[in-house]
Parts: sequence; structure tokens; C-alpha cells
Amino acid sequence: MKKFFAALIVLLIAVGAFAQFAVPRALTNYLKDSLTRLTKTPAITLKIDALPAAKMAIGYVDALHCEADDATIGDIKLKQAVLDGSTLRINIKEIIFPTEGISRDEHTDRCLQSAGSLELSGVITEDALKDFLAEKISQLQEPKVTMTPDGITAAAKVKILGREADVQIGGQILAREGDLFFHMTQINLENAILRRVNLDKFLGDFNLTQSVKMPFGLQFRTVEMRQGEAFVKATRN
Repeated sequence: MKKFFAALIVLLIAVGAFAQFAVPRALTNYLKDSLTRLTKTPAITLKIDALPAAKMAIGYVDALHCEADDATIGDIKLKQAVLDGSTLRINIKEIIFPTEGISRDEHTDRCLQSAGSLELSGVITEDALKDFLAEKISQLQEPKVTMTPDGITAAAKVKILGREADVQIGGQILAREGDLFFHMTQINLENAILRRVNLDKFLGDFNLTQSVKMPFGLQFRTVEMRQGEAFVKATRN
């Protein structure tokens, strides 16, 4: 009998140590890896809390806070990206013993079972949008972007029939169907030969985030235009 109780005590100590140290570490590593893939940067800080800490062993997290100074979501760079969550229910079994034969996205969706709140926010700067437009529209030369609470103006030079012309683009950043878009509201072209030409019939939208699947059911919902930047926010379904 004494040997039985001794073995039981050893087992309880081992289980307690696993709950106190191994599970939180596995959970932290999993979340950090997921967020590193999303933001395309290893330079993130992550903090998860639970009281008592042993709750993490069964998948309960009271609060999550993650920061990345420079992140890339899809095709656009975000400055000061922050992810905050509360009252999270995590599938620890799926993290430690992932289901075989499913995709990484399906695995990620299974890992977060519920959340009281989950919010990703960040800032799109004028330079970030300038770099995006320069990459997507190869003819643009020396693009300059100005952001104000009223909208966005972009000016650049293009080559038309071997001559340089000035192009002015007006637009705004919108959140639609979970993605972020640069929506053009006007486009004009001007040079010595053509004078000023209105090209509004060529207006369109550029999807800034279409190349990434947001994890944990996050979708971009709001955009707040500010002086010199756009503040964007994604929340869970």
C-alpha cells in the first residue's frame, strides 16, 4: 500500500509539473509560430496569462497580448501590429497531438475553440501604401502618397508614348468581406501632348490582404483614416 501511495504521489507531482510548465510552453510556442507565419516576422513579443496558471493545462487562457513593430499581412505592411484576446478556450490536445491528414489552416481553426474577444490592430503608413502601389503598378515612377482623414491621394510619373506624364490617383482604404482594399475613386493623367485626361472608367480596387488566410476566424472590419496613416482593425467572427 505504501508503494502504491508513493507511486500515486510521484504521478501527481509529474502531472502537476506537466500542467505548470510543459503545457504553457507548448501553448506559447504554438501561438508564437502561428503569429510569426501571419506577420512574416520573428520579432514578436507574446504574453499569455491565466489565474491560476494551471488552467492552461485544460486550455483556458484569461488574456493574450502580442506585439510586432513591423508586420506584413498579405501584401501590405503594418506598423505597430497588436493582437489582444480574452477568455480564450484552446484545444490543447490538438496542439500537442495534431490531427493527421488535415491542412495547417484546418488545424489552426480547431485549436481555438472560442474567445470572449480577439482583436488585431495595426497602422498602414503612407510609405507602406506607396511601396504596395509601386509593386502592383510597375509603370509608376517616383510615387508619393498622402493620407488624411478625408482620403488618400497618390501622385506619380508614367511613360506614355515615350514621354513622361503625371498621374494623380484618389482613393481610400476599405474593409470589405474580411479583407482590406485600396479603392480608387478617381484617376487623372496629364502631359504636354495629352493635356489632362480623366481615366475614371479604369477605376478598380486593389486587394491588400488577399494572399493570406487570417487565422482564428479574424476578419478586417474597420478602417480609420488619419493624418499620415490608416488605423485598421480585425476581429473574430
